[in-house]
Amino acid sequence: MKEVVQWGGLELDESGRYYLSGKMLGLASTSQAMCLRERALPHLMELHYQTGMSVQLAVREKHEVMYVEALRAHPNYTGRNKMGGHFQLHVTASGLVLLAHERDEYVEDYLQQPLKRYTEHTIADPGHLRSTLKDIRQQGYFVAHRCVSPSAGGIAAPIVGLDGEVRAAVGLTYEVGKVNPAALVDLVRVNATRITRALREKPQLDPRTVDFNRRQAGIA
Repeated sequence: MKEVVQWGGLELDESGRYYLSGKMLGLASTSQAMCLRERALPHLMELHYQTGMSVQLAVREKHEVMYVEALRAHPNYTGRNKMGGHFQLHVTASGLVLLAHERDEYVEDYLQQPLKRYTEHTIADPGHLRSTLKDIRQQGYFVAHRCVSPSAGGIAAPIVGLDGEVRAAVGLTYEVGKVNPAALVDLVRVNATRITRALREKPQLDPRTVDFNRRQAGIA
């Protein structure tokens, strides 16, 4: 910890608590996940506004799904599907969508680890999981009903990167018994498609930014 503080990655406040420094946050902002988040955020906000439900942007980190953005319906919510939260891939809708588009070798390696079960609906049987992943690839989305909690479900759809591979997923969390998840699938898929398109668009810089960059480079 001392070495990280000396390097400048952490800072220590008066109460003795550590927190991320501006240096660390600056490095994070240049990562691929944060660039993805920046392109996706307007569409995530639109989905959140349309539904009033919690919306997530997820990527794979080793054998887990990691949320790089989470717009939550209730600000006091403390569940794992918050920004920076993790779950095993087979547990959530977003994780299953990401797992479905991995190489066969990766999937088989994943199936060798203990598959934690949160509810009786968690897909933790290898055979069932294989068939579910096949279905996801065919239909282009997944509804994970009560897989994490008996009172909640999730819907997710894939986001395709510039290389044509699935690199992320849009997820939405709904309350069981209050909504029909089938009525939300198209909204999730449409926003995933919009984010995919946004990743392919060349960002347009404000002319004032271009002028500033040119002056800073001495070519104005």
